[in-house]
Amino acid sequence: MIMSWSKSIRWSLTLTTALCALPGCAQAQAQTPAQAPAASDDSQPEAIDEIIVTAQFRSQSLQNAPLAISAIKGETLAARGQTTITDVGRTAPNVNLQPATGLNGSAVAAFIRGIGQSDSSFALEPGVGIYIDDVYYGTTYGAVMDLTDLDRVEVLRGPQGTLAGKNSLGGAIKLFSAKPDENGGGFVEGTYGRFNRVDLRASAGFTIQDGIYLRLSGVSKHTDGYMTLLDYGCVNPTGGIPRTGGSNDCKLGTEGGIDVKALRAALRIAPAGSPLEINVIADFADDRSEQVATKLVFADNPRTRSYVAGNAAGGIPFDSRFLTCRTCYTSYANYQSGGNYTSGFPPVAPFTLFPNLQQAPGGFSTRPISHVQSWGVSGTIDYQLGENLSLKSISSYRSAKGTSGIDLDGSPLAILLQEFGYSHRQFTQELRLSGRIGTLVDFTLGGFYYDARDLLTGRAQIPDVAFDFLNNDPVKNVSKSAFAHVEVHATDRLNLIGGLRYTRDDKTYTFGRRNADGTAITPARFPTNILLLGLDGASSTFTGDRFDYRLGAQYRWNDALMTYAQVSTGFKGGGINPRPYFASQVVSFAPETLRTYEVGFKSDLFDRVLRLNGALFYNEYNNMQLSLQVCPALANPFPCAAIANAGNAHVKGVELEGTLRPVDGLTIEGSVGYLDFGYTSVNANTGITRTMVAPFTSEWQASASIAYDARLGGGGTLTPRLDWAYQSSFYYNAVNTPLDLVAGRGLLNARLTYQDPQKQWSVALGVTNLTNRFYYNGTSFNATYGVASGAVGRPREWSVTVRRNF
Repeated sequence: MIMSWSKSIRWSLTLTTALCALPGCAQAQAQTPAQAPAASDDSQPEAIDEIIVTAQFRSQSLQNAPLAISAIKGETLAARGQTTITDVGRTAPNVNLQPATGLNGSAVAAFIRGIGQSDSSFALEPGVGIYIDDVYYGTTYGAVMDLTDLDRVEVLRGPQGTLAGKNSLGGAIKLFSAKPDENGGGFVEGTYGRFNRVDLRASAGFTIQDGIYLRLSGVSKHTDGYMTLLDYGCVNPTGGIPRTGGSNDCKLGTEGGIDVKALRAALRIAPAGSPLEINVIADFADDRSEQVATKLVFADNPRTRSYVAGNAAGGIPFDSRFLTCRTCYTSYANYQSGGNYTSGFPPVAPFTLFPNLQQAPGGFSTRPISHVQSWGVSGTIDYQLGENLSLKSISSYRSAKGTSGIDLDGSPLAILLQEFGYSHRQFTQELRLSGRIGTLVDFTLGGFYYDARDLLTGRAQIPDVAFDFLNNDPVKNVSKSAFAHVEVHATDRLNLIGGLRYTRDDKTYTFGRRNADGTAITPARFPTNILLLGLDGASSTFTGDRFDYRLGAQYRWNDALMTYAQVSTGFKGGGINPRPYFASQVVSFAPETLRTYEVGFKSDLFDRVLRLNGALFYNEYNNMQLSLQVCPALANPFPCAAIANAGNAHVKGVELEGTLRPVDGLTIEGSVGYLDFGYTSVNANTGITRTMVAPFTSEWQASASIAYDARLGGGGTLTPRLDWAYQSSFYYNAVNTPLDLVAGRGLLNARLTYQDPQKQWSVALGVTNLTNRFYYNGTSFNATYGVASGAVGRPREWSVTVRRNF
């Protein structure tokens, strides 16, 4: 492993040296990349566009920013047909963004360089920060954002401990909306496609008066579900389980459907010549989508059986009879309770019947829904205090509330049936004072405040551990920080960079546990819920503080090549074990920490016909927050699912991104990412061994695209485009088993776009998952319940989009 790493370093150094030897590097003109002249001859390739980013608190060219950043313009997102935040991860190296499983509600599982968070529990912090117009969004719940009317997306890889508003351990995803301005403009767009897809998008800019501008945007999306829920008793009339309803075709409903409506208004006040600029943004979204399409892939739990009155050992056991064909989009989930329940500790005969799980209060059923309603308002004030001094204030309030129904087992029995209600409210305030001292120093001083109030409610029915309870868990989360960022321009080619942040976190989690009928949990109710005795009202608080730093240097060899090196730190905040079985398991855990050593280069070669950026990094990943299977230090060691700081690891990686325009109209893009993860120590009580790999860590990721703007005789263009994304296999859970392994896949999308000569009208025919590959976004195995299920990716879909620009 050490030899392979040293080879990677030698490769990086050799590549950097080679770049300087290329003609485009040696013969670069005296302009900066942003100033380099575009080719004037129509037969010559057009120079690659410059992208301006704000990752270091000030506007600068992507090619001048000494960070590993993938920046994607709004026009590129539209050309690729990327419409949600999870689409972005397909083209950025070492970025894995997936829709979370149904157990986590309407959430995103976001990982960068193998670090992130798949659990949407409010007790845990995201490992990847998500920002909307510089406003930090403090939970993975409700984070499946739409990408309508964006200026750009910035994907920052590596710890953002001293830069972005709140600490982000693995990296950050920052969405920047198109700003209103005097140019106005807008578009109307409609899409129709497979599964009765009907999307409408529109945006328009207005000038209210000189210096005051308004932009309105809206989106409506509807797509029918692609996973069909079948009535087992209807499909198998002799299977021993009665029919529960459904139509003559045995269909109960679907999963995977989309139903979203959203509005956004942006007001910008920027009088000409005034030192003051104010931007106010308000948005609202109503997501009435179905539950994530989920398929049962393994079933082996004879302790759960179909109900036979008075016979605890009778009935049909939960086993492979409830699996549907491997590559079909069908499931036997019915989102209803049913079964003959026995205690799973220990799982031995004689079976014990718990009829109250079925009957009190009035049975339990939910629906395949994953609803969330969110809104937010933010205000940004920029004031130029002097020629070299400015002040920025970013204030925001956001709210997200929703409900999700979960039928984990995908059968008419009930292994784990839940319905959760989520509520998240947050207020953030950030202040930045930025300035320049002569031509030597650029600096930013600032502070950040985050205050969130969260609530998790609902009902959970888990027969194996004799649970049928209501939960009501409020969470209070406050974070305060102060930071400083300095760039010293030692020479016209050399910059020295330093950053420091102090953070203090306070989080309190309180547990509410009641019987399903609302009564208090007492021994008289034995055996139902007896493990939860004493949890109602139990509470714990995590309090901690920390300093993070960044030290780096960048050197511009010439206008075509810049290199950088840095060491930086970050952390993912501590919290409280969100799933205790006993009051003694209401315990806190400390933050995860990361130190990253990184070197990289950015280059624009051959008059900006070729852009090649790369990074090589080494992570020291400590105090990893892992789930225990046994808690020997606690009064009640088993069963246990407590989160603890139970592992350390080293992660090595390489990232390379490139864009090539070899001839006029032709654009070729590609990226590749490599990760080498290895535990250096791990607590044996986690069930994890040193040879296992952390969740969502693919060894290889790659993407490639090719597009050609063919000019037609009348002046219009016809653009065929292919986009391919590859991801090698990864494990969904920290305890690696074959049933947790998500197979690698390569997905191919195609798009053909016609645009008229005036660039007002366009028509696009698109096909996603062109080869119709059946794949899983995630598969998860629970040995206790004897069940494994997988979130199924979308099949091949076609669409036609008509757009009118104005």
